[in-house]
Amino acid sequence: MPTLRLLPELEESLRQVPGIRAASVVTGPDAVPTEIHIVASRSKGPKQVVRDVQSLAMATYDIDIDHRIVSVVQFDDGVDGLIEGQHLPAMITLPDAQPQQRPEPDTLPRPVIASISIRTAGAEADASVVVKTGTASYDGRSIGPSTMSHRHTLIARATLDAVTELLGLPSEVEFVTVSTMGTRRMAACVIQVAVPGIGELVLTGSALVRSDEADAVARAVLDALNRRLAG
Repeated sequence: MPTLRLLPELEESLRQVPGIRAASVVTGPDAVPTEIHIVASRSKGPKQVVRDVQSLAMATYDIDIDHRIVSVVQFDDGVDGLIEGQHLPAMITLPDAQPQQRPEPDTLPRPVIASISIRTAGAEADASVVVKTGTASYDGRSIGPSTMSHRHTLIARATLDAVTELLGLPSEVEFVTVSTMGTRRMAACVIQVAVPGIGELVLTGSALVRSDEADAVARAVLDALNRRLAG
């Protein structure tokens, strides 16, 4: 099913909000937003960006936006545009919940995707992702429906499963999508992380699609977690 974008006027209005650099509004056939993807500078906190989106949609178009459908990716003000292949930084830095169990930041290489595979057997699919940090490898796996619409979620969950040991905190994939932003295809994800004594933190990550959407989804998950994983 093709992605529907039936509210171009809302997208254009969102791009006029200070701090917002790009906006994509995905709708259903009834023109009701189902996903809103925002690329913004760090001039505002992510929650304020979401509130700006909600306020503009309600005041100008009488559309009530659920905050859970809004995905925000932020980058430094000095970055001009999106460079293909570049990882966008995560919008939130997790606090160090268990410093005594983690390597020093300068000794932990940045995690990279080593391999991705997905096998189907009837109505079931088995996704496997291998993540490497230096010479160490971590395997992740996720099993679920073999439908095409569910495969991005399986890849995201397998990636998150692979870095569970490095992350050291309970986490889950809340949302993942691959959509068009301007002339680019971009994978974006929302990750929930439970931090003891703090509660739930919501992180977002993104990655431009180079040639393979599965690879972009896996990189988007690492992008959401990169500051925690890098120390």
